[in-house]
Amino acid sequence: MNKELLIYIGSQLSQIRLYPLFDICHYLLIAIQVRDDIQQCQAATQNFTRRHPLSCWLSTVLLCFSGSILTNFLLGESPLKDFIQHQHLLLATVCWYFVFYFPFDFINYLLRFLPIRLVIGIGKEIRRTKTIYDGVRLTLSLYPDSYIIVILIGAIRGCGETIMSSIDRLIRGVWLPAQHEFLFPSFATKACFLSSLVFLLYRIELLRFQHELIYLCVASIFIYVRIITSFFKQYDPFMPFENLSSGLLFNSWIETISDAYRRATINNSLTTPQNLVISSGGLSPSSTSNALMTTKKDGFSNDGQMKGYDGKKRD
Repeated sequence: MNKELLIYIGSQLSQIRLYPLFDICHYLLIAIQVRDDIQQCQAATQNFTRRHPLSCWLSTVLLCFSGSILTNFLLGESPLKDFIQHQHLLLATVCWYFVFYFPFDFINYLLRFLPIRLVIGIGKEIRRTKTIYDGVRLTLSLYPDSYIIVILIGAIRGCGETIMSSIDRLIRGVWLPAQHEFLFPSFATKACFLSSLVFLLYRIELLRFQHELIYLCVASIFIYVRIITSFFKQYDPFMPFENLSSGLLFNSWIETISDAYRRATINNSLTTPQNLVISSGGLSPSSTSNALMTTKKDGFSNDGQMKGYDGKKRD
């Protein structure tokens, strides 16, 4: 593909306006995520969304703005800063209401139609890339030498809903401490941290490529995994590298070598008796048994003298 065309596409993506179209994609997918989680974790509660609409709305809104709430809190600003503009909160509320309470559940079924869900998912990933890049750029202007803070803020702006999932469930009366994101990080969390690092390397001029190409590459990876996940449900391209790195970095070499030596010793001890029988005198097991029978015939008598084949004693 022509390089100029890729640069043009990346430039258009980096300058795109998120409100309202891409924000709608984000809010709709968050509402679907909350609805699926309610059906999974609170299946015993009958009509939870009808009986507890305030809890349902609060948990959905919390996930919709989780990235900005967390980053504002970490940067020492008001967590409610993004609610100053009421149109964002109003738009998220409308999306929540349509997903949960639209007549005949029409919006919910429509959003689960695969082509529509793919389009909405692509819009969400474009928004995710934009929020990560903006988070890196803004934090770097505040803390130009604090690279850890820059990476952290950029990543949290992109994956805030996965980090806040435990608090979201707690609002709905479910406490699952063994299933939080730090125990089982998803691809979105790992990819957001990696993308934040890539954008940081570009901003400090350690990664010398065109900004548009880097932005397009990061957005393409998010979109690709979103499409694959829509068909195969679970897909994490980082898993093979994690298995390799965990085996090399987080296992004790002494324990690994001792385990291998112990297994080799056990295998040798199991195979040694059979090898001795086969290799003694070059005889096979059958010939060895015949030799033992012959020895009984031509053996010693009770007084210690040799006996021949005829049973007579020899001098």
